[in-house]
Amino acid sequence: MKSIPLAALLALPLVALAQGNVLIDITDPEGDDVGDGTLVYPRDSAFAPGDLDLRGLRVFAEPDALRFEARFRNPIRHPSTVKAGGLGSEDLSLFARHGFYAFNVDIYLDTDRVAGSGRTDTLPGRGARIAPDHAWEKVVVLTPRPELMRRQLHDARTEGPASGQPAATGSIDQAVFFATDVRVRGRSVSFTVPRSFLGSLNVADWSLTAIVTTAKLQIEAGLTLGKASAVAAEPLALGAQPPAAGRPEVAMGYGAERAPATAIVDLLSPDARQQTAQLAPGGQLIGLNRDNRFGAAMTLPVVPVPVPVPPTGPAPPVAASPTPAPPVTPTAPPAATPRPAAGAAALPAPAASASAPRTRDAAFFEEQELRLRALKRLRDGGLITEDEYQQKRREILEKL
Repeated sequence: MKSIPLAALLALPLVALAQGNVLIDITDPEGDDVGDGTLVYPRDSAFAPGDLDLRGLRVFAEPDALRFEARFRNPIRHPSTVKAGGLGSEDLSLFARHGFYAFNVDIYLDTDRVAGSGRTDTLPGRGARIAPDHAWEKVVVLTPRPELMRRQLHDARTEGPASGQPAATGSIDQAVFFATDVRVRGRSVSFTVPRSFLGSLNVADWSLTAIVTTAKLQIEAGLTLGKASAVAAEPLALGAQPPAAGRPEVAMGYGAERAPATAIVDLLSPDARQQTAQLAPGGQLIGLNRDNRFGAAMTLPVVPVPVPVPPTGPAPPVAASPTPAPPVTPTAPPAATPRPAAGAAALPAPAASASAPRTRDAAFFEEQELRLRALKRLRDGGLITEDEYQQKRREILEKL
């Protein structure tokens, strides 16, 4: 085998030597972090225009894994620089422990490219649908709180109404991977996905759909204090903050009369017009291959959208959640397997049992820690009595 000259090795960038072969390299236009064209950034200084602007996605080969690298327009800010809502002086590093806090990145992989297989729904809180020709078998999720998000998805599938279909943690883990091996450097964040999850490292025929949503900054303690928890009553958003009317403090806002159809801030697509069309009401997301094709080659009508104008006066009332898009029934290929509805929560169907014991994993103990801290803040702030504090504290400790 012919060896590579030392001079040639020295000429290569260090990152290329360290990360191996580039299997996928997809670029995205600058300045398209506006969703369907109507979104404006939150007022809070924790967010700045460009923080959620995805500029590219690369995939590298490693011995037993793939390493994904997402590149953003702005340097990625560390959670220790931002205060956590609801916990007073605590910063976001209390729960965002992987070096970032502002965004979620979902990567939906159509690995078999077989018509009629895979799913067309997206994860809860995203509100989008993927075109049937790009239905996915695997989804990789980069989120500031991966352990807790995995736990929430599992609980949502086991605590809902019985459907007669089994749903174990293992079945979720076969389709949804929450990245925990994360490295942040400058404008880039990289994370590994093991071969044991992907099944194959052959990406030549994959179709890849990647989206960015705003991550929730609030710490959800789930304290009831004698009445129903507001957090528990909300639909599962899996860490994604939906846009709200006007220009709210910690959520993306919108200046249009109608709420956006999805919570997506940026869609990986070489053509910004494709993003506008695919995120419009009734639109469908179209995957890309490693040559930036599929999505860029498709011809879709561009839906005109109003130019967002940030309000100059007081912010309008914040909407609880975006208005859902009208249901769309795509024409399935011949002999296609029936697909889930657009608003369905991703994988798998709820289990019959709603009383399965919770696993005491990292997510479980993180949740209890956050609940104890939030409870103490409520007591110290005079919002609950000492008796209420002690009662709720005992209830939490009894679970440990």
